[in-house]
Amino acid sequence: MADLIITDSARKPIASLDDYELDLAYGSDENDFKLTCLPQPAAGSLIMMDGTEYGGMVTVRNTDGSVEGPTWHGMLARRILQPDAGKDYLTVSGNAATILNTLFKRIGLDSLFTADASTVTIGGWQFDRYTDAYTGVTKMLTANNAKLRLTWLDGHVHAIAKPVDHYGDTIDSDLLVFQASLDSQPVNHLIGLGQGDLHERVVVHWYADSNGKVSQSKTLTGLAEYTAIYDYSNAQADELNEKTKEKLEELQTQGGVSVTLNDRSLSMDVGDTVTGRDNRLGITITVPISKKIVKVNNGIMSVDYECGTADGVTTSLSGTAESGGSGATYYADGTTITMKNNTFSAVVTPSRVDGVEKAATDAYTLASGFSSEIGKAQQTATEANAIAAANVAAITAALPLSASRNGQAVHLTAAEATVNGSGLMSAADKKKLDGLENYTLPAATNGTIGGVKPDGSTITVNDDGVITAHATSAGGGPMMPIGYVVMNTTGANPASDFGGTWEQRPSLGAYVWERTK
Repeated sequence: MADLIITDSARKPIASLDDYELDLAYGSDENDFKLTCLPQPAAGSLIMMDGTEYGGMVTVRNTDGSVEGPTWHGMLARRILQPDAGKDYLTVSGNAATILNTLFKRIGLDSLFTADASTVTIGGWQFDRYTDAYTGVTKMLTANNAKLRLTWLDGHVHAIAKPVDHYGDTIDSDLLVFQASLDSQPVNHLIGLGQGDLHERVVVHWYADSNGKVSQSKTLTGLAEYTAIYDYSNAQADELNEKTKEKLEELQTQGGVSVTLNDRSLSMDVGDTVTGRDNRLGITITVPISKKIVKVNNGIMSVDYECGTADGVTTSLSGTAESGGSGATYYADGTTITMKNNTFSAVVTPSRVDGVEKAATDAYTLASGFSSEIGKAQQTATEANAIAAANVAAITAALPLSASRNGQAVHLTAAEATVNGSGLMSAADKKKLDGLENYTLPAATNGTIGGVKPDGSTITVNDDGVITAHATSAGGGPMMPIGYVVMNTTGANPASDFGGTWEQRPSLGAYVWERTK
């Protein structure tokens, strides 16, 4: 197991630990860690295992001695990718390493994160508006059959975009333990609902075939069809088509796999795919690894993987598109207020005007009555304030005094001093202090507690008040009792340094001497 490196808040390494407890996860969620070790790292410190993805920044310090914070992946998730001013979307294209370095600088993490050379090329990518950097980058790479790996090396987090690896068929079944669930009928007909109302609402249909391929051609009908609604309010037709297709592709994950590796030499990344197979039930599932969980306890590291929908998380079937106002909620009664082609029309009839005028007159009369009642209440309140001001005074007290009032009587109470708070001295404490004005500390003896004075030779006291006793032999060196062994490389008899009689003992290395007298 690799040692855990701790830095100070300036990113300077200060410790390498092999005794600690760590719970760290990154991928589809969490992206954070909890660490218990001594000494407790300071806020702003970095923790990492050199050459691995396991690390992050300390942001929380707990009274139980543990610390918490985001992983490298969580630090990206705490930054937002925003479109440039005047632009609808942030778009990128080119080599993945160049794109990643541009994004790191854009979100202010380029002093810590750097991208290594990559063979992955992004033909053209449009990020979702105001998405977090980790979600945006992994979504971009996934669409290009690639994954993101973050590794601590030489004082930086090295990011590299790599092609996805596929595991399962090439792994010995004894080394791969999995639990799988197979959903043989995911949603295969998704109806997207966008802006508008009733028959004017934008509606699109997308279908998936038996292999999970999504198109606008329907192939599954009857008992094989599974239809769901995707409510993406405010979206116009183009955006609704795009998002509905993406959502149906997301729903084609046909189950979940929980994977445990018994071979610690094999390490998979988030984004890789793994195949789970149960020959008894005839279940075979290939899904992407969505989360990696690392735990260290008592010097033993365990690494687990979550894939597909192993958590049982239900995909949301609703969303909201940004709009310039054309998709806003409205109410039209169909007679005096109507809407057609996103344009409101209002018609005011004479009968409606008369009704409004009468309602306004009634409201004015009612308001006048309320105004009179409010005036009376204000007068009563003013009189009450005057009476209170004449009879009530503000009472305050400072520690160790406390003040209370009962009607017109005020009570002051003085608290006694304690080891934890100020107060008045008790009679017993006062008696203890009487007679100490000319107190002289007696000299200590075998039967009397008192002061001692070091002789400056065998007993010394330094400027910090530390007392040191020096036991010396006849030769002036440290006293070595009979039976003690001394090793040296010169072969000289230690008697000249420690006194006494010494005999040499057999040794394969340095010279060994034992004191016998």
